Amino acid sequence: MLEYVLVFAILLVASAVLYILYERFVRPSEPSVAVLYVEALQDLLDGHTETAFTKLRQVVADDSSNIEAYLRLGQILREHKRPDRALQVHKDLTLRTDLTVEHKQAILKQLAEDYADLDDKDMAEAALRELAALKPDDRWAYDQLLRIQTAQHRWSDAHDTATRLLKIEGSKSKKTLARFKFEQGRQLCQKKEYHKARIVFKEAIGLDSTHSAAYLAIGDSYFEEGRLEDAVNFWEKLIEAVPSQGHQVIERLKKALFELGRFGDIAQICENILKHSPKDLRARLSLAEFHEKKGDIETAEELLLQIVDDEPDNLEAILEVVRIYADRGDARKVADFLKRIHSRKEKLRRINQQSSSDKIPASTGSG
Repeated sequence: MLEYVLVFAILLVASAVLYILYERFVRPSEPSVAVLYVEALQDLLDGHTETAFTKLRQVVADDSSNIEAYLRLGQILREHKRPDRALQVHKDLTLRTDLTVEHKQAILKQLAEDYADLDDKDMAEAALRELAALKPDDRWAYDQLLRIQTAQHRWSDAHDTATRLLKIEGSKSKKTLARFKFEQGRQLCQKKEYHKARIVFKEAIGLDSTHSAAYLAIGDSYFEEGRLEDAVNFWEKLIEAVPSQGHQVIERLKKALFELGRFGDIAQICENILKHSPKDLRARLSLAEFHEKKGDIETAEELLLQIVDDEPDNLEAILEVVRIYADRGDARKVADFLKRIHSRKEKLRRINQQSSSDKIPASTGSG
């Protein structure tokens, strides 16, 4: 009996030794959670998102405290058109009580992107505002807020957010803010609240003295109220502030000045524009029109011919010249004029060809 017990004991010890040897030297070892997580990150860098997703799931199963793994799992889900599942992963993280400030910031950023993909702008904005409260200098958060506010035409909020962005960037220029003030003024104009609108438009000009649209809008608002003198004065301010944009007000000024019985003023206005922009087409055409109406046909003809020399394809100027000659019954002038246009076009074509050939580098032959 003792022999059987001894044999059994020996077999038991031998089995234990064999098992230990198998576990240590034969059985493949499972990678540690840390190694698995690093492999998942490498897979993400290599673009192998499916493999990374599988490994990340194993990581969180073995180590539920790995917040970064959860964040990346959710991100992969969102990028694969499952923002609803991504949102659930990220929302579950917010229930944890041991989150660091950095983890809270990372979670809020992911939540904002989840909500944005789900087109829930209100919740996306709420997440962004919470993120900005935790990290007041987070440019990304304010960029996203500005995107939402602009899309919703919330120009007052957009102005405040853009102001905050400029402070974060350390920029002293406030020109970019003028756009939001201008849009705010346009909304007021649509409601026919012209006085309030002008106050906001002037704020836009205070931010950017070259904001031509704001000058136009102020003049337009006066015109809508029948205050033609005020409209003319403000449109003329545009010419003073931004002469290169003077062409935008010429037609407005012609209409208002005609109603005021001051159409003759348009000549001086066009001359002022041409001092700064000698080739301004609208100013030149309007000046020619003025001289023609005044009966100074020769000056009108000269101005129109200069335009055609500069722009042989300008149909408006061409038709005006032809009409002047037709009114005189001068068919020969019409024929000569058309030849002049053809000759000018050919000359410009040769100049353009020469300019293009000059830009082509000379080829070098091999010796």
